[in-house]
Amino acid sequence: MIDCKQASRLMSQSLDKDLGLGQRTSLRFHLFLCTACSSVKRQFDFMHRAATQFPGPEDDSGPTKT
Repeated sequence: MIDCKQASRLMSQSLDKDLGLGQRTSLRFHLFLCTACSSVKRQFDFMHRAATQFPGPEDDSGPTKT
């Protein structure tokens, strides 16, 4: 069984790459038992969705400040 620190690390990694079967299974089991980490997972997912949907800055060729 993984602890909350390991679960947090795996949640973060899962946003950037696919986890292995053992890691996914351990994380899912931990999230099933730990309400605090389940809440953190929802926050990670929300922030990731918001960051990927944000259009970012406009074209940098606009007016410049001098």
